[in-house]
Amino acid sequence: MKELEAKLSQFEESEELFPAIGILDQLIEADPENLDYRFRLGVSCARVGQVERAETVLRECIAAGLDTPVAHLNLGHALKAMGKKDEAVECYRLVADGEDDSQAAIGYWSLANLKDYRFDDLVIARLRGRAQSEEIEPAFRGLLLFALAAAWEQKKRYDNAFMAMSEANLLIGAQRPFRGDLYGQFISSMMKEFTAPVKLPALDGPTPIFVLGMPRSGTTLVEQILASHSNVEATDELPFLSRMGLEMEMRGGYAKRLARFDEAQQKVAGKHYMDRTIPYRKEGLGYFIDKNPGNFMHIGLIKTLFPNAKIINLVRDPLDNAIGVYKMYFNKGLEYSYSLDGIIYYWQGYLTLMKHWEEMYPGEIMHLSYEALAHNPDKKITEILEYCDLPLEEGCFRFYESDRPVLTPSAGQVRSPISTKSIGSGLKYVDYIKPSVLKLAEIKQKAIEIFGIEKILTTD
Repeated sequence: MKELEAKLSQFEESEELFPAIGILDQLIEADPENLDYRFRLGVSCARVGQVERAETVLRECIAAGLDTPVAHLNLGHALKAMGKKDEAVECYRLVADGEDDSQAAIGYWSLANLKDYRFDDLVIARLRGRAQSEEIEPAFRGLLLFALAAAWEQKKRYDNAFMAMSEANLLIGAQRPFRGDLYGQFISSMMKEFTAPVKLPALDGPTPIFVLGMPRSGTTLVEQILASHSNVEATDELPFLSRMGLEMEMRGGYAKRLARFDEAQQKVAGKHYMDRTIPYRKEGLGYFIDKNPGNFMHIGLIKTLFPNAKIINLVRDPLDNAIGVYKMYFNKGLEYSYSLDGIIYYWQGYLTLMKHWEEMYPGEIMHLSYEALAHNPDKKITEILEYCDLPLEEGCFRFYESDRPVLTPSAGQVRSPISTKSIGSGLKYVDYIKPSVLKLAEIKQKAIEIFGIEKILTTD
């Protein structure tokens, strides 16, 4: 048992959740009354998309006596992923109304993160009261303030909403500082050291489709469209490319090592990546999606390992995107998002690196405007499928009818037809971010030039 528990801790720490689930099954078989094992199983199942099993296991835990806020939160997350919004709301409200301030903060933010949950005046009053308490740890106060910002936005009280989200970002940003110097060094190194594409033959196996770009730009929407095709599997926001890059950096420099890749290294690294994706590819179809916005940093690695890979870069108006990111709490990473200066710097780095990739791989990356997709979905969905060499299928145009689990904050939004209502959403806040507006306009113009997109339809 101790040996299994040690392996379990190792797998959980490294986020290798499929092996962790296998160990937990063994531990539960040996000790079926252990609720801690069962709870950890439920959480891991939810995180890898086995949401129906997660719901069953977590309900069993609660019925057996583990009637805790954390259990109800994780049950809510599983229900949300399945599209069971009303049941998820019940779980989150139960936690938000509880006495534990830290868990209540997560409950309130989880309600806000449903996107279409409506805060009534009584809930807002309770939320305000808790958010003003300086006895609550800063990180959890930040969550309460992010939720309050969402509530004020629903009431069209944009002044109050911006004040709340600004305070939330200050609190969380102080605890999770953005290392812009490291980000800048990475981009500079890649542009200096990796200047010519490595031409290697395509590997056997399914074709990966990488959906990437700035967070909150429509990547989950495109994933849902593609996953509705009969020959495409969705996976998760996989961390494998970034881990490979980090390992290469620690062994002599990511960009330098990538520039010297040969066919033998490609086969080893490509197999390593593919092996890691096997548990997510249950049907063995011809294509699978790796939807991780941050993979824009790894396009050189993608094209070296998988010359036949499809890459779709989502581009959203920078003003809308900046506000969308600024009012969002991210569970891990994305430390740049907690200040407008950080968001602008990250955008600038993204554009600089994407220009480099476009020069190295001209015509091989699809640059897709979120606004164009929202305004003319049939045309753009057709272009997506044609780029991926996939035949047209009706399910892709009716993606919102799919019942596949969605594990990102956009779960509710991709279960409805594409709407243009979020286009121009950043305009509500221009009076509060005047020092940033000109910089974002310059970024927008540069994005249009780099990506060859005629028009990004937000403020025109």
